[in-house]
Parts: sequence; C-alpha cells; structure tokens
Amino acid sequence: MESCGWRTGCDTVSAPSTEGADGVVTMATPAQFAASTARSYALVGFIFYLLAAIAWGIGLLAVAITMPLWIGQVPWSGGVWFPIVFPLGVFAAAGFAFAWWSWTALKRIDAGRYMDARAACLLLGVFGLLFAFLIGGVFFLLAHAKLGEALQPLPAVAPASFRVCTSCGRALAVDARFCAYCGKGLPA
Repeated sequence: MESCGWRTGCDTVSAPSTEGADGVVTMATPAQFAASTARSYALVGFIFYLLAAIAWGIGLLAVAITMPLWIGQVPWSGGVWFPIVFPLGVFAAAGFAFAWWSWTALKRIDAGRYMDARAACLLLGVFGLLFAFLIGGVFFLLAHAKLGEALQPLPAVAPASFRVCTSCGRALAVDARFCAYCGKGLPA
C-alpha cells in the first residue's frame, strides 16, 4: 500500500511534520497543527491591522499637510479642522494600538501561552469588528477558535477491545465466532 504525503506526490495533504537529524519523521499533533494555524491567522490579522494603521496615519498626515492650503478657500472650511482631523487621529492611534496589541498576541502564540493569546485574539477580533478594522478582526476571531482547538485535551484512547477477522481483516467484537462481514468462522 502506497503512503501518500508530501514526498510521494499524491494529491493528499497531510499534517505538518518535521524530520529530525536521525531521519525520523515526526507528525504534528492536532494541537500543534491548530496552534500553527492560529499563528498564521494572527499573523494575517496583524498585517491587516498594521496596514489599516498606516492608511489612517497617511490620511491624517495628508489632511494635516493640505489643510492650510484649503482653509479659507471654501466657506465651510473654518470649522472643519476638528471634525476631520480628530476622527482621523483617533483611528490612526487605534490602528497603531491594535497593531501593537496584535503583535504581542502573536508573540504569546510563539511562546506557547495559548490561553493569554486566546483572550487577546477574542478581544482583538471583537474590537476589530466594532471599530471598522473588519478583516483583521475576522482573522483574530479565527485565531481565537483555532487556539481553542489547541487547548483541547487529547482524547483518552481506550484499550483495544476487538479482534480482527483472519480472512478480511475487519475489526469485530471480542466474543464474535463468525465475521459479520465475510461470514468466515473465527478461531477460538
């Protein structure tokens, strides 16, 4: 039976693995895979928060630089300084605060502090959705969900309580005398 994975060229996508110096390939556990995915989501969220902060900062800078050029030129321009510049400043400051906060959440994921990072991701996601940083907020909510998967305890594996059919290889009850699939008798 051929094993499909990244080395064999099959179309099957397998979980991430690492190959040690001794040539032994170790597959990532579901918790490691979820944490890695959460880190990717948080990184994308951080990038979008940073881009939003830069965009709001550029907007604020553009208005501040050009404001002297058009104040007095139009009749309504005298009272426009505060209503335009203040919201731009608030959004630029909030954008940079969210970018910094998302960077710290990303570093918590890197450090393995998933509970702390999960709380930060939830708050960054909700605040991002509330304060018009939508894409970053969505990615942090996705990171929050994946970190929840990473924190799930591994299920306990019950001891094997079955026997295998010698003819077809299927699992059967321990007390079965005949295979329920192929009908062959089982040794006692």
